[in-house]
Amino acid sequence: MRQLLLIVGLGAARAFLKGGGGGATCAADGGSSIYIETIDDSGSVPVRRIQFSGCPNHESYCTGKPGRSCGDEGKTSTLVEGTEQCDEVEVPAYPKFKDSQPDPKELDCTMGTIAYALNGVGFFSGAVSYVRGGDCPQLDVSDPEAEWISFDCCTGHSTGDGLYHYHFPPSCLLAQAEADAPMGTTVANGHSPQIGWAQDGFPIYGPYGPEGVQIQNCGSAGAHATYCQDECGGLEMELDGVDSYKYRYYITGKVGDLESLPSNPKPDSEALYFPYTIRCHRGATVDEAKSSMTNGYTSALKAEPHLGYTKISPVKCLDGKAKADYDWLALKDTTEAVCDFNGAASAAPQVAALAIAAAGLVAML
Repeated sequence: MRQLLLIVGLGAARAFLKGGGGGATCAADGGSSIYIETIDDSGSVPVRRIQFSGCPNHESYCTGKPGRSCGDEGKTSTLVEGTEQCDEVEVPAYPKFKDSQPDPKELDCTMGTIAYALNGVGFFSGAVSYVRGGDCPQLDVSDPEAEWISFDCCTGHSTGDGLYHYHFPPSCLLAQAEADAPMGTTVANGHSPQIGWAQDGFPIYGPYGPEGVQIQNCGSAGAHATYCQDECGGLEMELDGVDSYKYRYYITGKVGDLESLPSNPKPDSEALYFPYTIRCHRGATVDEAKSSMTNGYTSALKAEPHLGYTKISPVKCLDGKAKADYDWLALKDTTEAVCDFNGAASAAPQVAALAIAAAGLVAML
């Protein structure tokens, strides 16, 4: 019994520290979102360090999981499945292109976060299961019982172990980012705002490209001849007035209406929009990057931390209001997050001591 209690104590010591995961349940109103960026150029590869709670800054009530306490398809509940992850990642601050073309199926079997939204939520690929040495099944948007029926009003949902995430355009985050776009900018004039970062350091935008063109797969029916996405889910070109990168990704497909359960319009048109998020990395990750690689940015780039979006985002499905009814400059601050990024290092000796004590106790039993 004493051994069990010590092991539980070890878990508690890590729960709210950097990278601990599995912490407290996310606040139902979005009040436990954390998103912090810093630029660190002290190493051989300058990095953008991102710290986040993993909780969305908007509602995330569980829905569309029949037989569970979170309700049937189209029904709301009072249950929140997401939990605070309290994690930290690094992506290149000055991205580099890979020396060779990436495998277009590079991320097809990745189960988990493949990119980071600017509110601290992860983007997932379309993989629904892992198959060793073979093609992994992808989310079937034509299946009326596929997992999209569990998307909340903001087009996200949680895994069974509490990891909240997006597979498609995050409607609440997009609404907030669009309201934040300064008037007269390229973003305000049609291009979607930035909503995240890929693991290779390139920015991620919503579903609309230059001139307000809806981004589709190159060569698909109705796709723009120039502004279309490649096999990885991105567009390679310099875009003055948008950013100072030579490549960027788009989260494609239709954007939810902020009031329907499950999120509606429903995901469709795989031929036009797949992979919806990211299917492969056009650039090198921090571990892969080399100074000899081709720059994925222009000479105008000066890497700066993005403030992200952690003010609590309102949503029509809860209050019945339209986007124009909100005062986007006076949103509530998040107040409930308990991640301790600064305390992680100082807590390490305590955790180590507990581990030693546990080992000693096991030896005595």
